[in-house]
Amino acid sequence: MKEIVWVNTGMNMPLEALRPHPRNPKVHTKDQLRHIKNSILEFGFLDPIGVWGEIGQVVEGHGRLEALRELVREKKIAIPEAGVPVLRLDHLTSAQRDAYMIEHNQATMETPWETETLEEILAGISETIDMEGLFDIPIASMEELVADMPEEGGGDGPGTLSLIVPCSTQEDMEEKRQAIEALGIVCKAMGR
Repeated sequence: MKEIVWVNTGMNMPLEALRPHPRNPKVHTKDQLRHIKNSILEFGFLDPIGVWGEIGQVVEGHGRLEALRELVREKKIAIPEAGVPVLRLDHLTSAQRDAYMIEHNQATMETPWETETLEEILAGISETIDMEGLFDIPIASMEELVADMPEEGGGDGPGTLSLIVPCSTQEDMEEKRQAIEALGIVCKAMGR
């Protein structure tokens, strides 16, 4: 079992007392949960779970909660005696709680990466930290990629360009294929 660093908020709850919001609309894929679990194992549990009310209803942090539960089931970590670090969000009304749950998940999805800086940072840390499995970094969105495609290229014939998109699972490959085809790009899966 790995000892990890736990953020200190001064407020903790037992893992089993945390209740996911019954109407949480955010979907956490197996790949995302794998990324969260690997991040916790590498860096520690640094982002407390936002809870509301005496029932410990999770407002934000559903993915982190599920990742913790999986890590405990897999006997990779143990929850501290004090419990899981939380942030109390009791000042929110019921409507505000639901709105914040959605906003918290949406906010980071709305901004792109600054590509040059991201590449510099990744180059600097790749020798000391194994980034594989921590997260997938979108160097450019598919829209940006399509906009930068030459009219004629080095693909399977004139006017085509071959692009290899790495995928970690069959589900990941299907999601990426659908996203690419939604942009009007012909896409075919290749075997290894």
